[in-house]
Amino acid sequence: MTMTDDEERAAIRAAMERLLSGAPTNSTGALTVLQLAAEAGVKRWVLTHKHTDLREEFQSKRTQANGVPAAYQHLKPASST
Repeated sequence: MTMTDDEERAAIRAAMERLLSGAPTNSTGALTVLQLAAEAGVKRWVLTHKHTDLREEFQSKRTQANGVPAAYQHLKPASST
């Protein structure tokens, strides 16, 4: 079954929220574009060529989270000064 553009976008946004919150259901949970595609149930090219705005949004949010899902932020070691 093929998704419409709106369904793909909704699936990607939902997957983004799951990954960033540390609650993946269809992927390893790594904050990568490949795992975002897996989590959303779409092919990687859908993110890299079709919905590039969502890929960029995810990459920006990943950077803001320092590459660590919210559920695991407390486990990140404090940096020494």
